Amino acid sequence: MDKISDIAADIFDRLKKWNKKKIAQERKEVGRYLLKQLFNQIPGASAVAALLVGGWVASTFTTSPITATLASWGLMKGGTRVVSGGTYRFLSVLLPLFAAGTTAYSVQKLLRYFREKEMERNKVLAGQLGGELQAALHAKLDLLARAREAGLLSENEYFTKKANLYQTYSRKLPEKVRELIINKLAG
Repeated sequence: MDKISDIAADIFDRLKKWNKKKIAQERKEVGRYLLKQLFNQIPGASAVAALLVGGWVASTFTTSPITATLASWGLMKGGTRVVSGGTYRFLSVLLPLFAAGTTAYSVQKLLRYFREKEMERNKVLAGQLGGELQAALHAKLDLLARAREAGLLSENEYFTKKANLYQTYSRKLPEKVRELIINKLAG
């Protein structure tokens, strides 16, 4: 018991020595960890689509034993449709997977369109840079093109790195909320 009180006293003594700067630093760190945990728990768009389809299948084609008993007495509604075991397995497993896959495909196409439009805006902003910075940007773009031609980068990797270069040289910092939304949609 004395050991625990010694540890608590030591922690309390350390906390008393904190100044406003240290408190602000610790508050930011705690906030960063809380946000990280919060936003890591948000599912991606394809996962949400699969959950919605799975929930629809479960509510439409299944029922609990209690609900089934009450439904047979006419006191409650159960699953509205009766299907074979194979059909139910298809609906409960493959249909949510199909929904997740098609949603992921659609989101990727939509994000690619968004990134292309954003890259065009960033190209215009990067075009307003001084000659020295533009030369550095073009040298890096040439290096990227050679890496793609040599087979070191896939087409998607090349596009992403090119967009990131234009983003960096446009001097327009990405907004945290927008980046979070894009990452959650893509994930």
